[in-house]
Formats: sequence, structure tokens, C-alpha cells
Amino acid sequence: MTTRFQGVSKIYGLLLGLFPREFQWQFKAEMEEVFTVSLEEASKMGGALVVQACFFELLDLPVNLVVEHLSNLRKGNGMKITSFEVGRARAVLMGALGMGVGWVLTWLLDVYCYSLNLSGLPVVLVAMIAFAFPVILCGLMLGIAAGVKRRAFLRIGLWTAAGGMLGHLVSLPIRMVNSLLLSRTSVMGGSGRYDTTFLLGMVAVMCAYGLFYGAGLGLAFGNWKASIKFGLIGLVANAVGVLAGYFIATSMKDISNNIYITWSVTGILAGGVLGWFFGKGKQPEADPFMRTDNA
Repeated sequence: MTTRFQGVSKIYGLLLGLFPREFQWQFKAEMEEVFTVSLEEASKMGGALVVQACFFELLDLPVNLVVEHLSNLRKGNGMKITSFEVGRARAVLMGALGMGVGWVLTWLLDVYCYSLNLSGLPVVLVAMIAFAFPVILCGLMLGIAAGVKRRAFLRIGLWTAAGGMLGHLVSLPIRMVNSLLLSRTSVMGGSGRYDTTFLLGMVAVMCAYGLFYGAGLGLAFGNWKASIKFGLIGLVANAVGVLAGYFIATSMKDISNNIYITWSVTGILAGGVLGWFFGKGKQPEADPFMRTDNA
């Protein structure tokens, strides 16, 4: 392998780590070799063909990923032991992907509901469902990464949905207080004070939300101890994510409504952080995190 393609090949290898373990054992090494050879052949014809080869491979990857996991579930190739192991790189990628996609779905639903001019209780119910999307998808992706049995996905879906919805409900009073403070700040004038109030309010809302959805994620895969652990991780991860997302979004001057950029960045970072702590390295723990009654 030439030095210039080592970085690209490593990224491709990490992406292949998202496939089921059985698939990786059979095809990963061969796919990495074929990918590297195709890049080297394309480089002889020009740099544009290298980019094209990478693009088409990345275009096919999500479809193949879904197909292989569905096939794996139909075969019943779930975990058949009481403990499990998940590599950190795999868990980070899966967690970030699930929560990032979940936030995209959330703001798409938000835009759709805004176009319908909904008000009152329907708005609250739709928002509860929308704010459950990120943690549900994150939990399901981590379940896929762990290779849990099919029955475990129902438990994961129920607990993560409950955590996301409860987190949104708990954050509603904070949103109301923040709206009141923003209205007073706008009357008093000063864009700097308004921006600071808005950011602090958003951090407070997302911390409350992260605490409860993290707790739901912990219960989906463990017990009340895991719930406390992942609740605190979710709080911190959301705080860091929303700050990073806000500063990235505000730096994009040409975007009219950058709150959706903030949500997406928050989801990707928070999902990655949760995945990092979810990943267990190469050896399963003696006290299994996923019990047999969960699967």
C-alpha cells in the first residue's frame, strides 16, 4: 500500500467495522485489499478518478450496511452469551451516526409541523415524539454494534423512547423561563446579552434533556447503575455538543436558520461520546453489562 492511501484505507477499514462480525471475519480483509488496489489503479489515470472511486464506494456502503444487518438478524446471529464486547471505534461511529440522523429527522419534523401551524397539545405531543428520535436511533445503532438479539431491540426502543420523551417534558419549564428571559433581554436591548442568554438557556435545556435520555439509554442496556452513569454522560455530552454546535453554526453567516446545524452537530458529538463510553475494548467484562433477560 502506498503511503498516500494509508489514511483513506484506515478510514475505510473503520467504516467496515460497522458491518456484522461474521461478515467482517469473512470479507473485511478482502474488501480492504480490493479498495486499496482500486485506488492505486485509479491514481494512475488521475486524481479525479480516485475521488470518484471513493465517492461510489461511500455511496454503496450505507445500503450494503443495512442489507447485511437485516440479513444477520434474519439468521438469528445475535449474541448468545451473557456478556458482550464492543470496540470503541465501532461504538463511536454507530452512536454518532444514529443520533446525528435522529436530529436531522427531528428538525425535519419540526419544519413540517411549523408549516401546519399546529398549536397547543398537538405541538407538545409531536415534540415529544420528535425528541425521542435521536436517542432511539442511537440506542438501536449501539444495539446493532453490540450484536444483541432481536428481542432486545424492543426493550432498547421502549427505554430510549421513554428517556427522550421524559427529557423533553422536563426541559419544557426551562424553555419557558428562557423565553421569558429572552423577551426581557430584547426589551432592555443589547445583542450580546441576548445571545448569551439564548446560549445559556439552550445549554440548560439540552443538559436536562441529555440527563434523561442518557438514563433511558442506560436502562435499555443495563440497570439503574448504568442509568445513572449514562445519565451523567448524556448531560455532559449534550452540554459540550451544544456549545460546539452553536459556535460552528454561528460562524456560518450565509445560513438563515442555523439552529438546525447546532442540533446536528450536538447529536453527532453527543452520540460519539456516548459510544465511546459504551465501547468496551476487546475483552468482555466479568460483570456483564447486557444480561440474558435483556436479550
